[in-house]
Order: sequence, then structure tokens, then C-alpha cells
Amino acid sequence: MHAVTLVYNMKIRRVFNVSAILGKKDKPVWIATALPIAYTRSRHIVDPALGVNVYDKRIAGGSLFNLRYIGPQQSWWFEITTGLEKERVQSHGTTNICASRLGIDDIILSGGRAFFPNKKTQYVVYGLAGFPTRRKLTLAERYDTLVGTRFFGLGLGAEASYAIIQSVQQSLIMIGQARFVHFFNRKWYPILPCNAQIEPGNLTDILASVQYRRGKNIFETGYNVTLFSNQAVVVPPQKITTHLFIRQSAYATYSRMFKEFPVLKIPLLLGAGFNIGHAQRFNTKIYAYWLNISTAF
Repeated sequence: MHAVTLVYNMKIRRVFNVSAILGKKDKPVWIATALPIAYTRSRHIVDPALGVNVYDKRIAGGSLFNLRYIGPQQSWWFEITTGLEKERVQSHGTTNICASRLGIDDIILSGGRAFFPNKKTQYVVYGLAGFPTRRKLTLAERYDTLVGTRFFGLGLGAEASYAIIQSVQQSLIMIGQARFVHFFNRKWYPILPCNAQIEPGNLTDILASVQYRRGKNIFETGYNVTLFSNQAVVVPPQKITTHLFIRQSAYATYSRMFKEFPVLKIPLLLGAGFNIGHAQRFNTKIYAYWLNISTAF
């Protein structure tokens, strides 16, 4: 089980890092980003032990919002992220479900510090905390929640980047990032009995990407492996565990920076991107498309 919650998606969160290019290294800056997005996921859930054979499709649309503060010399940064989304689920097979929900995604608070050993190298360490905006469940959320995880999460991550080319005209940067997030257990009534708990387990991301800038145009593409581990359902005295499973995905983005956007007379970063993902478990297929609009003040 893993909910369609866009605020935790690592590829999408890369957009917020790219937006930091609007800031000035010697001054603190606030950067606000809106990211309109459309997301689909389809699965074929088969579990003979539970008598389940379901085709499940989810469509989510809306916008993510991020507000980031970057300190002088770009050493410290803090941010808050959430989203306003509508998600629709259609399942048919042993269970037929048709439901939708409009709401606020989880709220993610994160912050970190960057280190610059030399002009071409950067290291970043950061922590994050996730807070659900909704805890209540419905029977329509048997296979996954609608808009948000319903779990509290705590995680940490690190990033390393190296500039192969670094000049005013262009740059080519190799980026590696790893992240670990633990989600805390909770009761899962009315889907499970009152005395049962669900263990959402851990999410581990490993991402490799390359970013190329030519003048004010920025291109980025990358590959992301996501591991889901230690998931279980506890129905005393029994504990049902699942095996580790992996989701693989690739993404690409394009952004253009405007130091002073015409008419508005403000700095602006405009862009677009897409993501394609697949997991062997349940033959999961994922597609996402987004725009991004960022400004600094």
C-alpha cells in the first residue's frame, strides 16, 4: 500500500530546488512556487489468499504549493509544502468502488544546510516532517487513501552535486540524492477491526539526475528508484507482513528564468515537466505532468 500523495514525490520536489536559482547568494530570499499537476496511476491488485482481483485506477489533479526561505550564502534553507488536489478512484473486480475527494494534501516541513567544499561541489543534508491534514478513513479507501497519507512521517536526506561545466553562459551539473522517510503506525478502522493497526513502514528514495543550463534555460532529467519496506497489518495476535517492493521512474523538466518578467516586473521561473513510473508489484503504471511557476521576494 502506498497512497497517491504528491507532496512526498521526490522528482516533483526537485522543481523546488531548481527554483532556488532565482535567489541571490549574498542575500536571504523567499521563493514561492505553485505547481499545477495531473497524475494517474493504474494497478491490477491480485491476492489469492484474500480473494482479491481488482483493477484500480486513480486520477489526481490540482496544485502543489511551496514556500522556501534561503539564508545568505545559500547555506541554510527551510520550506513548507502542501497541495490542493482532487482525486478520483475507480475499482472493479471482486470489489467495485467509485469515489472522489477534494482536499488538502499532507503538510511537509523540511530544512537543511548546504556545504561548498569548492566552487564546483555542493553537499546538502536535510530533515523533514510530514503531517496529515485528515485522519478519518472511509470504506472507499480500502486499497489506498484519497488525498494524503493519513500518517505522520519523519525523514532525513542528503544530496551531492558536482559541476562538470560552470560558467556564466552554461553549466552541467551531476546530482545524486538519497532520502529515508519512516511513517508511524496507526489504527485503520473501519477498514480493519477496531483493535487492528497498520504499519505503513518506510520509504527510501535514490535519485540520480543531470542538470544543464544554457543562459536562462534549464533542462533536467533523472532516474529515481523508490523502495517500500516493512509494511504490515497487525490483527492481534497475528501480524501479516509484505515483501519489499520497488518503483522505478524517470522524469524530465524544462525551466526558463526571467530576472524581470514583462508587465509584472518581478523575477519569475516558468517551466514544465513529466514523470513516467512503473512497479512490478500489481503491474503499477504511473504518469504525471506538471507546470511550475516560481517567484522570489
